[in-house]
Amino acid sequence: MKCPVCGAKVADNAYQCGFCGSDLSVVQYLKRVSGTYYNIGLDRARVRDLTGSVEALKKSLRFFKENKDARNLLGLVYYEMGEITAALSEWVLSKYLVPEKNSADYYIDTLQKNTVAVDATDQTIKKYNAALASAQSGNADLAIIQLKKVVSLNPHFIRAAHLLALLYMKEKEYAKAEKCLQRVRKIDTNNTTTLRYLKEIYEVTGGGEIQDKAKKAKPKKDPLENVKPVGTYHEEKRSLMPFMYLIIGLVVGIAVTFVLIRPTLMKGSMDKGSEIADVNEKLSVKDTQITSLQGEKEDLQNQINDLNEKIKNSDTKAQKESENYEKLLKAVSLYIAGDRLGAVAAVGDCKKKDFTLKEAKSLYVTVSTITDQELQSMITKAREMINTSYDEALKQLKALNKVAKNNQKILYLIGRCYQYKGNKEKAKKYYEKAIEIQAGTEEAVQADKYLSELNGTAKKKTEKRNDNNTGDNGDTGDTGEGDTQE
Repeated sequence: MKCPVCGAKVADNAYQCGFCGSDLSVVQYLKRVSGTYYNIGLDRARVRDLTGSVEALKKSLRFFKENKDARNLLGLVYYEMGEITAALSEWVLSKYLVPEKNSADYYIDTLQKNTVAVDATDQTIKKYNAALASAQSGNADLAIIQLKKVVSLNPHFIRAAHLLALLYMKEKEYAKAEKCLQRVRKIDTNNTTTLRYLKEIYEVTGGGEIQDKAKKAKPKKDPLENVKPVGTYHEEKRSLMPFMYLIIGLVVGIAVTFVLIRPTLMKGSMDKGSEIADVNEKLSVKDTQITSLQGEKEDLQNQINDLNEKIKNSDTKAQKESENYEKLLKAVSLYIAGDRLGAVAAVGDCKKKDFTLKEAKSLYVTVSTITDQELQSMITKAREMINTSYDEALKQLKALNKVAKNNQKILYLIGRCYQYKGNKEKAKKYYEKAIEIQAGTEEAVQADKYLSELNGTAKKKTEKRNDNNTGDNGDTGDTGEGDTQE
């Protein structure tokens, strides 16, 4: 071995390095502990407790990694469990750490010469990975078919057998799962995964090893079975030769049948059975592929629907954008013609963010902006139009209401127009809106007054007289309302 301090080669049983003088008693103690765990692992491997053996051998290598016997035995245990890749890794590492007089050379050479076994191992690993992927994707039937192939190629592949048993348990085929786990238990008696799965199966089915053994136990023999009756009378036996000849002839005929005819019949039935199994397997694979293709078809149809929806939304968005630009062009035309109110109303449903071009946003701001002074001037003009035409005034006021929403004066004047036209319900509606905006103003006081009249709290003659007065002078001359004091 090598000195852990200076790296010099010293005797295996040395307690002190002859080159640097370092104390090697701790190293020797670790080697003894490693040897103890190696013996434990060897004893467990002999009784086929492979899981416990792996655990003990790993502890042995943790104390002394150059313990070639423990590492080689660990490789053999891995090989017995079907983990050929792990076994080869341990043997290669053992040869690297201890190049001379190492039995790992024999194991590696034997495995490399057996190319058939290596190829079969490679195929089992690929099939196992494919089965694992199928199981994870939800194709349990395909995974079971693939795992059956894996277990048939490598019956000692414990991981594959565990996965197959787990899939059987998922499909509620507990008898097949138990049979698979019992085969694994013959390889590794104390595998915790195997025991846990068996426990779950027994909990579901209500069975167990004790019940199974009781069922298989042979019935006790009757102690009086061989007792013969004792008597003085003995009947003379007849000749059995004709009967024996008949028996011999039957035996010879049966033997000839078994030797000459039965093998041919068995071969034909086996061939038919294998053909049926292959056909069933192919049908299972086809069914699984059809199911997968149907799922892919549904996914593609969903993607097509999503794309159609996106195209439809983009067309709707483009159409709306085109309509917004048309409104903007109309507003610009009205703005140039001097109709500021019409320009603002034309783009009343639009917002600045609806336009992507910088120039369009600038035009929208220009045509949609009305100063307070301009708004008051337009309200005064609409008020004056009440004296000439209720309809024109109402049209102007509604346009102003779109531009300047929740303006108390505009709402009040709209209510007056509807009252003049005789539409009491709409007049009440706009009077109530004007009062809700702000109480105590002149418009609110007048709106409350007219609302009371419309509700019948005042006499009809008074309402008629007030309407005649406002009809002669217009709202601009109604001193009671204060309309002239804008």
